[in-house]
This record gives sequence, structure tokens and C-alpha cells, in this order.
Amino acid sequence: MRRAFAFLVMIVLLLVLGISSSDQAMRWVSKARYQQEGNLGSDKYRYGDLYGLSYLPDFRMLKDTSLITNQFTSEGLRDMDLYILGDSYLYSYIHMDTTNFARSKQVVFRKWSEGTAGAIVLQPTGNKKVLLIESVERNMGTLIDMLRVRAHLEGYKAPLTWNESFNATLADALYDPLLEQNIDFTLFNFQGLSFLKSLKAQVNLNLFHRTTPEVVLSRDHQFLYMKETMDSLQKGSSFYPISAEDIQVLLARMTKIEQYALSRGFDEVIFSFIPNPVAITQTESRRTNQLIVSLSKANHGQLHILDPTQVLAKGGKSYFFKSDSHWNQQGAQAWLNQLNQYLIKL
Repeated sequence: MRRAFAFLVMIVLLLVLGISSSDQAMRWVSKARYQQEGNLGSDKYRYGDLYGLSYLPDFRMLKDTSLITNQFTSEGLRDMDLYILGDSYLYSYIHMDTTNFARSKQVVFRKWSEGTAGAIVLQPTGNKKVLLIESVERNMGTLIDMLRVRAHLEGYKAPLTWNESFNATLADALYDPLLEQNIDFTLFNFQGLSFLKSLKAQVNLNLFHRTTPEVVLSRDHQFLYMKETMDSLQKGSSFYPISAEDIQVLLARMTKIEQYALSRGFDEVIFSFIPNPVAITQTESRRTNQLIVSLSKANHGQLHILDPTQVLAKGGKSYFFKSDSHWNQQGAQAWLNQLNQYLIKL
């Protein structure tokens, strides 16, 4: 009997390991869990991605996942093919079609994460070709990179040296960096177990004044933030020291990207960077590095930079989720309105 039980446990553990090691299997499990209601479903993102990391009970707030649509249905001039390189601040909140964008005859959206999807092909429509490059502040240093852009516009992939290739193969064979996270999701990510996670989180907060390492609780206990946007030692932080030289280096990279995009057939290139939520909602407690504002000022009108900082500051805390690392639909709407006014005048 003991042998049979031990054998059954071994089979179950091997099955969990197999599922957790397979990207395709994890996608299937994740989709099934997120769609499942009740105790067997997952609430990891239902109440905000930062709640799904921290499980603090005060932040168990149902997240609105609706998409903004039909914001620009004017029958006026439609003379633009709009191509967008963007992140979840856009595709998770705004429907990517012509009903939302001024002057657009066609809208082509590409996620930054789809860098291996091949080249974006410009259609010979005779319309003005506009490339919009968008990124949240914390990812600017990584995404505003020529190789990243080339990966999307021409399907370019930088070749690895022999030792880089060998090391990558060896690392893949020995250890999957997401394996531990996948195993935890496979075994324990059920809504029926959330109360235990919430209890643990509340005890840690009350007794030890700490949350999960990836999440920071605001001083007024009203918002959750990603640690990388708060930690002044991390480059994606709104408090990371930024020099005038850093600003010029970033502008130079953007200029080269614009020149490259123009050489690929685009007529205009627009850059838009979304401030980290903490840069808008907690400015009274700490002074931020003002990266996006400084970038816009130093640009002197040379590049098309759409800076939504002032627009978002008008809505302040009402434009961002308390338990998620993104803006809400109101914040997305404010940005979209600003972009459409820019496109009309472009």
C-alpha cells in the first residue's frame, strides 16, 4: 500500500514537473484557470496583477478589463496607416482599430513581446505611414533600443557568439528560470486557497511590516506598486538618479531609431512614454526623477514626443488601479484623447 501511494505521488509530481516545464502546457493551464469560475479558477489577475503577487486582502478589488472603443468615429479625413509598437498599457485597455484613432485608415499593432513574429510589412496603400512607439517608463531603457525595433520592422535577430549560444543552450537544458513560478501556479494557484494566502499576507504585514518582495505598499496604504518602480537602485524606478547626460544619450538613441524607421518607409515617428503609476499618484511624498518631462524639454521639438504626464496628473490617483501596475480605463482614455489631438495636427 505504501509503495502504491509513493508511486502515485511520484507520478503526480512528474506530471506537475512536465506541465510546469512546457510553455504550451502552461498556456493551456493558465487559460483554463483564468476562465474557470469558483474555487478551481485562478484569481491571480482578476483583482489586479499586484494583488495576485501580494494577496493583501484590502486590495481584493475586482478589476475592470473592458476595452475602450468607438472614440473616434468621425467620417473626416482618413489618410493615415498607423503602426504601433506598444505594451499592455495599450492592448489591455484600448481596442486597436480605426474606431479609436484619428485619421487612421488602418491600425497595425505589435506587442513588444512579439519580437520574433517577423517583420512588419508596410502596405502600399498610398496613405501616410506613422509609427507610434510606446512604452511605460520602467521599460524605456530596455525597449528604446535599435535592435528591439529592428526585430519588429525587419525581423532582425542579433546572432549569438559561439560561447553565448553554448551558454544559452546549457542554461535551457539545466534550468528554466520560470520553473519555480510555474510549479507554484500549477499546484497552488486556486481561488479556493486564496484565503490562506491572504491570511499569510496580512500576518506578514501586521507583524513584520512587509509584503512580498516584488510589491511595495504606499505610505498611505492606498496603492500597491511594483518594487522596481520604487527602488532608487533600479533603472526602471521613478526615483533612479537621472543626469543631463543620460537624457542626451536616450535622445540620441531615439533619433537613430527615427532615422532608421524613416529609411524603412515611415513618414513620421511618434514616441510616447507612460509614467510609472507612482510618478503620478505619490508625488507629494517623494520627488521623482522627472525622466519623461526632462526628456520632452531637452528634445526642443526635434522629435515627436507625446508626453502625457500633465494630462495624467489632472486625474491623479483616479486614473490608476490601486491593486494593479497599470492605469485604468480613465487614464487610458485621457492618453488616447491627447494622442488623437496630436494625430489631427500631425
